[in-house]
Amino acid sequence: MQKTNKRVGLALGSGGMRGMAHIGVLQVLEEAGIPIDLVSGASVGAFFGAAYAAGMDLYALGMFAEALVRRDVIDVPRPFSDGLLSGNKFLRLCRIVTDDRTFSETVVPFWCSAVDLHTGETCYLHEGSLSKAVRASISIPGLLRPVRIGERTFIDGGTVEEIPIDVLRAHGADIVIAVDLSIGPVLRIRRANVRRVLFRSVDIMRAAMNRLTPKRADVLIRPDVSFMGQILPHDAAKGIRVGRAAAHEALPRIRELLQI
Repeated sequence: MQKTNKRVGLALGSGGMRGMAHIGVLQVLEEAGIPIDLVSGASVGAFFGAAYAAGMDLYALGMFAEALVRRDVIDVPRPFSDGLLSGNKFLRLCRIVTDDRTFSETVVPFWCSAVDLHTGETCYLHEGSLSKAVRASISIPGLLRPVRIGERTFIDGGTVEEIPIDVLRAHGADIVIAVDLSIGPVLRIRRANVRRVLFRSVDIMRAAMNRLTPKRADVLIRPDVSFMGQILPHDAAKGIRVGRAAAHEALPRIRELLQI
């Protein structure tokens, strides 16, 4: 890592399996010696942010992601209740990539966002089990069952805030690098079905959020993930490549801000 007197925060945004691009971004930042002092994530950004914060080797993480297949994530609950998927398989994946650590055992401080189902409040989880907090953050409404932690029930952190930037500022980040996985408001859908309509609706909602909410990051990395779906683990290798390409483009600006 190169030396700088500025504290650097990295915020990883939501986007389902498009989050494979986060791996490529993380790899390039590490290769370039960019110091990361604080990490936050929403939804899939929480998944990969937690893996990074827990110290998982990023190239092993890439191989892990590329090896995922449909049966690793799909688990239909019986009887059906509050989600199309139970999420138990996602929880197992969370435990693997975080080495089943707690927040107090991370290599760098980490926060993941989740939304209280009853109050609509965004909460930044920062204690207890990493895997359970991440599982709460990826609870896409209607798809993955909500998660109860203590007295609260949580759904996807990206429901309200796509990229958790402010929490890093609040904890002392001087420079914030954010990774935005949103895609444009126009995308042609072939052979519409319930799943595609659901996820396209999420895309439209997030595009509207992007227009209304200015990004408060110093550097915004936007990989072109428009070719990827949100739930099934396809095209992971390509997702990692586009993440790497977008991070390489951002490096000159990052180095300028950090004066390294």
